[in-house]
Amino acid sequence: MALSLWRGWGTIWWAALMLAGCAGAPPPSVVERLLPPPPQVARPSQELMLERALAEFHGAPYRSGGNTPAGVDCSGLVQTVFQRAGVLVPRTVAEQFNEGRPVAPAELRFGDVVFFNRYCQARGRELFTAGILSHAYADEVCHNGVYVGQGRFVHASPRGVFVSRLDAEVWRISFIGARRYLTLSSPNLH
Repeated sequence: MALSLWRGWGTIWWAALMLAGCAGAPPPSVVERLLPPPPQVARPSQELMLERALAEFHGAPYRSGGNTPAGVDCSGLVQTVFQRAGVLVPRTVAEQFNEGRPVAPAELRFGDVVFFNRYCQARGRELFTAGILSHAYADEVCHNGVYVGQGRFVHASPRGVFVSRLDAEVWRISFIGARRYLTLSSPNLH
């Protein structure tokens, strides 16, 4: 239902929403900006509430420590949308990473939370040197978002709340894992 609202907004809206990635990450490609939303499927009520909450935050500005559509950061977005779906999730990215059930990338479903390490903050040539950076840098989880299907996730970055593709270079290089908090899930949407 809420996802159908996303469908009604035009390509220009999608392009405007997808102008940036994680803090300092390069802007998405033209292909990434023009992607349509995932198809709507029937969902149990818990997932429907999560979907509605995500729609309410879509396009919200970034605010460190924020957790409202007036301003939100990545972990505040995750915590708040899950609370609205009746699921208690801790506040920080690290705490959220340590909760929930680990999920393999091939098993991602709507509502799973995807996590990224500090590489998502690398810019341009820094992505090429990511392999030689400190292991602590690679092991530190620092960003997350909610998987919405077809290789896409909603997240809050310093450029606001929008949808990105997991297969974009910055996200592929910095992906560190995923967690499942919902007790009910629809079939895979990858």
